[in-house]
Amino acid sequence: MQPVSALHTGVEGRSSNLLRLPGTWLLLLAYLTANLWAWVGSEPVTTWDSGRYTSGDIFLFLNPGVPPTFLFSTVSSPSVAVFLQMVIYAAAWISLALAVLYSLHRSWIRWPIAVLALLASLASPLWAWNLVIGSEGLTVSAVVLWMSTFVWLARSARSLTWILSTGAASALLVTRPQTILFVVPIHIVVSLWWSRRHRRPWIDVKGSLAVSLIILLAASGWSVYRSALLANDDVYSFRYALHNLVEKTPSFRQYALNESPPCEAIPTALNGPQPWTDVIALDNTLIGLCPETFIWFKSDAVSPVTWVLYDPLAAALNFRDVMWGIALPVGSETSVLPSAVDDLLLPVHNVWLATGVALLVGLLLGVVGQVRYRVTLRSVVGVAIAVGSLTLYLFAVWAADGYDVIRHMVPITTLLPIAALVLPTGMSGGGPRERSS
Repeated sequence: MQPVSALHTGVEGRSSNLLRLPGTWLLLLAYLTANLWAWVGSEPVTTWDSGRYTSGDIFLFLNPGVPPTFLFSTVSSPSVAVFLQMVIYAAAWISLALAVLYSLHRSWIRWPIAVLALLASLASPLWAWNLVIGSEGLTVSAVVLWMSTFVWLARSARSLTWILSTGAASALLVTRPQTILFVVPIHIVVSLWWSRRHRRPWIDVKGSLAVSLIILLAASGWSVYRSALLANDDVYSFRYALHNLVEKTPSFRQYALNESPPCEAIPTALNGPQPWTDVIALDNTLIGLCPETFIWFKSDAVSPVTWVLYDPLAAALNFRDVMWGIALPVGSETSVLPSAVDDLLLPVHNVWLATGVALLVGLLLGVVGQVRYRVTLRSVVGVAIAVGSLTLYLFAVWAADGYDVIRHMVPITTLLPIAALVLPTGMSGGGPRERSS
């Protein structure tokens, strides 16, 4: 067994050697140049809810995530604000690329995987969100940063790396509190995997465990609190229920028509020539037309949990049908890459095909590069928990709103191909694992 000092030297040596390679600096310089060039030729993009983020009310309950509101409220120039958002974005992707280069240091495939990941990050379904005054840009960056720590942990047994991973998970919880549905389960799985992979009994890292638990519990508590504030707002729940009347058929629509006090205005609007326009108009007219129905739509009867439990099978089938054809929203028309390359790397109309191809490319590169894959019962259970928690999150997003559902699924749907490309191979590591205190 190596002395601890020698192990530290081995880990730090590989990291420093990576930064001495000309190829590393050329790759990072080219990536930063591409980001800067794209920002110079673009303009900030506003949406219907951008005003909430520039209002100056940092703790506005309608914006559960504080960092986006803080950024756009404290930086007066929108161009400077989106520039800072882009800098954070680039830093997160550089962390992922360096993690891949470090984890797969014994195999040449680290270069194509890192290059493909950085190229995909420049595709419009991902990069264009940097220009939007909203929460999506920082949320994408937070997920990428957290995901990069998984790959770092594959090669590093240092407790500090694990604590930093917990910090990244907590940053995501603060940026998009609703992600608690998958962040906590996945982070627990990754922590257990890291402990077993590097043979680090929890008693040996009890100090780091205590620090990590405090950080994660504090962020989780804040996440639950902020999410509850938004969920308890009857204005948005009422508006979302009207959206669901149009979008979710037969699941929510059938439930509402069966359970709400009768109101002729609702079926008339749904069966009219412009269902979306006519139903959303009820936002202002329903209280006068059908007061009892208005009260029902403002109650807990329209909460996702209530209406999903009314007919779980109908909700599940409705969700399946929507997700099968889900598209990737694009924050703006700005594209860093040529259109043909952009569409090839991250096609907006076929998320599942892109994810499957990315997974296949990553695994084939790993096989060619002689990466050792190991499938165990624990790993299968861990993947099942990760996929299950992500599915639960996407289902909750879908169940809550029927109008902006595709946008609200950012960044999960947009990052699925990246995760499929990088994580199975990157988390395998490319050689003997290092141990350090």
